[in-house]
This record gives sequence, structure tokens and C-alpha cells, in this order.
Amino acid sequence: MLPLRLTSSRRVRVAGAALVSIVMLAGCANDGDTGTAGGSGNDAAGEGATTSTVAKDPVLLEIEKRGAPKVEVPDQPATKLEVTDLVEGTGDEVGAGATITAHYTGVGQASGKQFDSSWDRGEPSAFSLNEVIPGWGQGLVGMKVGGRRRLVIPGDLAYGDMPPSPDIKAGETLVFDVDLVGIDEAGPKVDQKAQAAAEKRGEPTVTVPKELPVELMVTDDVVGTGDEVKAGDKVTVAYVGVGASTGKPFDSSWVRGAPVTFTLNEVIPGWGQGLVGMKVGGRRTLVIPPELAYGDTPPSDDIKPGETLVFVVDLVGIG
Repeated sequence: MLPLRLTSSRRVRVAGAALVSIVMLAGCANDGDTGTAGGSGNDAAGEGATTSTVAKDPVLLEIEKRGAPKVEVPDQPATKLEVTDLVEGTGDEVGAGATITAHYTGVGQASGKQFDSSWDRGEPSAFSLNEVIPGWGQGLVGMKVGGRRRLVIPGDLAYGDMPPSPDIKAGETLVFDVDLVGIDEAGPKVDQKAQAAAEKRGEPTVTVPKELPVELMVTDDVVGTGDEVKAGDKVTVAYVGVGASTGKPFDSSWVRGAPVTFTLNEVIPGWGQGLVGMKVGGRRTLVIPPELAYGDTPPSDDIKPGETLVFVVDLVGIG
């Protein structure tokens, strides 16, 4: 889970598996809503989605003329992300972390049953690729506006063993047909040199200090040479987080295969404070006491109440 501030809505976004998901946010946030994902009226893009304001432009009209897809599922579960362009688009190309508007239908491979479709709701959905399951965040990059793409997503890039709805089985491969209506915001600003340097360094090994600090402890393992983070900035980072009591990772963007983007106003205080002053291209270790992390109400069983958290963060972009 991302280290998001635990407001009542944020708690939904970080609960369970370490995936910020398309369906999870709607499926878990049943504050009096009826039903869950899949033909229920809930938006599969969840809390990160908004009702599309895209006008009936030629792209949307052409997609609607094409009609809702008939999703074909493979006989066997996927072992890796499979991407197929059923219709090649001719418009702009999606970058990592972009906010997009799309029509889509999702089907479970094991059941062969549809669990969600924007077509049933009668309009496309808009959401950021940073707020969806990794299979979407990775699989839609490079797609062009006007196209239709099929994503066959293995369980570990979807919901793993913690699906948000009974319509999705634990560990199930999911198949989506996605029609790209538009790109609403460009992706985050990523410094390619910084990202290459982080990838060359590789996933870090996190060391828990023998004596845990009572205040936030910040250590620059590698000092960057790029722009410097200011309070409230939007940043793009790769990171690993471990609990001090176990030394075991509870979350890692490296495992998901892509850095993530968020603003420092949306994260736990230890991140919001601890990344200020860091320079692009650097690697920083944050040792965060519980009052600057999740305190006595952690979002996951992988984090104990009152636990100190240790993160190693590679900064690859600002803005």
C-alpha cells in the first residue's frame, strides 16, 4: 500500500494487499452503497475515478459505434501480463501515471463471468494510472487514443489473494478489454537519468537500526543532483517499506514493477516531512516513528499497531 494519510477514505485505499486498485476502492468502500463491483453501478475505477466529462467527440462516437466488447478469456491463467492491441489507436500515446478516460469491461478468467463494465453504466470513466491495479498501470502505457486493448492480468498484478468482491476469486487472472477515449492529464515528470540510475542500483536492502529513534530520522544514502523537493510537491519514487519489529517488507514499488507518483500532502507525515530537501536522483532512508506513520491504527495486518517503519526511497521525478 502507498503510505497514504489515514483519513476515513484513505484507509480504504491502503487496506489489504499492497495494490491500489481499480475495483478495490469501490468494492471496499461500502458506506451504505448497494452492491460491489460488477454490474452493480459502482465504478471500477473506484475512489480515484470521476464521471467522465468528455464530450461526444469523434473518438468517443467511434468507440460507441464499435460497441461494447465481447471479452475472450484464455483457457489457462496468465503467468505474466499479456497485452494485445485489438484496434490500434491513432491519437496521443499514454505515458506512465497519466490520467485517462476509458470504456472497459472486466471478466474473471476462472469463472468466465463479467464483474464490471463501464458500458453497463453508459459512460466511460476517468482515473489516474497511479491509482489502479499494477496490471492497468503497466498495461495501458503506450496505448493510443481511439484504440482497444486487451489486458490479461495475472493475480499478482491484480488483487492477489485479497479480491475486493465475491465476483472475483482469490488469485484470479483478470481479462479487460479497454477502449481509450482520451488522455486528460500527462503523466508525471520522470527524470530518465534518475530512473536509470535507480534501476541500476536495484531494489534496496532495508536495514533496521538497532536503536529506534523517537523522532523522524533521515539519511541520504545517495545524494541526488537534480531538483530539490519542497513541501507539498508531487513526487515520483521507487520505494521499499519494512516494519521495524519484523524487518520484513510490507510494501514495495519494485515488486509492482513501476515507480509511483503522489503529492506529499497525501501521505503519512513521515513521508511528507522526510522527503523535503531530497534531490532527484538520490536515495534516502526514512526511519519513521509511529506517531508520524500509522500510530495504533495500521491499514494492514502486515504492520503492527504502534510500529516504527523504515523506508528506502529513490526519487526519480518532481511534478
